[in-house]
Amino acid sequence: MKFYLFSFIIHMILFFSVIKLPKNEIKLDSKNVVVYLNELKIEGENTPEPAPIKNVEPPKEKIEKKIEKKEIKKIEKKIEKKLEKKLEKKKIVKKVKEEVESKVEEKITEGVEIAGVNKNVNELEGLVKDGTGTYIGDQKSNQGIGYKIKREVDPNYPMMAKKIGFKDEVVIKTKFLVGLNGKVEEIIFLNDYTKYGFQKEVEKALKKWEFEPIVYKNKKIKMYFYKDFRFNVK
Repeated sequence: MKFYLFSFIIHMILFFSVIKLPKNEIKLDSKNVVVYLNELKIEGENTPEPAPIKNVEPPKEKIEKKIEKKEIKKIEKKIEKKLEKKLEKKKIVKKVKEEVESKVEEKITEGVEIAGVNKNVNELEGLVKDGTGTYIGDQKSNQGIGYKIKREVDPNYPMMAKKIGFKDEVVIKTKFLVGLNGKVEEIIFLNDYTKYGFQKEVEKALKKWEFEPIVYKNKKIKMYFYKDFRFNVK
């Protein structure tokens, strides 16, 4: 009886060790499983919780604005350089024009033909200008300037030379300027003979001379004349 009881117990232990009770299994669909990282923990490691991920997007607008500013600056610099070059060219052209115009005016006043075209030739070419802009001719230049003497006075023999009995021939060479009104304005003695008052007598006489106003190419001018005065004892 004890033998049967003991064998029964052993059989029961074997039975229960071979046969396992069914467990309530939960079927998991991998598509529908949500796993939270903060709930996963590895045993034996102190893993810190991950920081929340920030939505960091590159500032496209700022980058685009910076690029636009750089491009604008480049364009502005190019425009400034072009304008500077144009201004420099204009200045150079202006200077060249002014120089050419001044030279052309000089040529015209000198009566030179420019580019084969006869410009307003200066009909008074060869005459000298004084400080007032008046033209002065010269009797010795053979310019064909006509003149007419209204009054011509001969000098007297100096009294001083008569008193001392001076009998030598004396020649006083003069150059005198006739003004716009026909009167003698300036007397220049070309030889230095100051004895006995001969120059004084010549000066007195020339100051009494009168000319018709001298006109050359329809313009009144002044003119230099040359005259030798001879003194002989009769």
